[in-house]
Amino acid sequence: MAERTKKTVRQIVLVALAFVAIKCVVEVYHEFNPTTSLLFADVGQGRCILVVAPNGKTLLVDAGTQIYGQEGREKETAQRILPLFARLGVRRLDVILVTHPDKDHYNLVPILTKEFPASLFWSPIGENSEIEWQSVKAAMTNSRTETVVVQLGQRLWLDARNGVSFEVLAPPAGIVPKVSEWSPNDASTVLKLRFGEFSVLFAGDVGEAGQRWLLNSGVDLRATILDVPHHGSKHNLETFLRAVRPKIAVISAGRQNPFGHPAPSTVEALERLGAIVWVTGEQGSLLIRTDGRNFNLTGL
Repeated sequence: MAERTKKTVRQIVLVALAFVAIKCVVEVYHEFNPTTSLLFADVGQGRCILVVAPNGKTLLVDAGTQIYGQEGREKETAQRILPLFARLGVRRLDVILVTHPDKDHYNLVPILTKEFPASLFWSPIGENSEIEWQSVKAAMTNSRTETVVVQLGQRLWLDARNGVSFEVLAPPAGIVPKVSEWSPNDASTVLKLRFGEFSVLFAGDVGEAGQRWLLNSGVDLRATILDVPHHGSKHNLETFLRAVRPKIAVISAGRQNPFGHPAPSTVEALERLGAIVWVTGEQGSLLIRTDGRNFNLTGL
């Protein structure tokens, strides 16, 4: 009996050591093979994009939904994407960026921040008086989350060691939405992620006026991945799409939405550029993993 007990103990110890060894190998692998993950979540007619840097830091670009004919189901949508966050090992949202204050870009934020506390809130320059938007601001205040209004040229290092950075490319300073040709959509925050040779252009709902300004600004718009503006609407200039020339174009649009998103003209323009077009409402959520040079796509 004593011999059998010793043998069992030895087996337990060996198994424990094996687990420790595997954990060490995984940590060493991640140390020398840093990977950034991007989740483009299917949230119906809305947008929700999560970036996870190699060091585990996270940035959430928008989080909103509008399921037409099924209003009031924000909690249900949030519960559907929470497992996707867990799959990526998310424990907190280090940074939240709302590109502009339209419900389909922010109404999930108060729900998600109850599950995942946030450290920094990048607020858009636009404002509105809707109760839902005020709820987002109240949630940030109540959780003592630092709030910073975006400004052209701001840069955030999500993972300085591995070179994961974000830069604000638009809107220009001094723009007041609803004045002249600048609509609230055109005042969307446009953000560029850089990680090695890999880049992503997050474009909110920026329309023709905002796209023309970006084209004339002289900024480098080329990107590996394009978060297609305004859910792939017809208000995407072909000159803008050509300037970005993405390999992958992700369109966050709900199935059978009343706006006809994505517009066939926009999809065709992207396909002419050789881009792979992914529509979340048709193909579901998309996970992209990259080492800064190569990347792979996984449908979820």
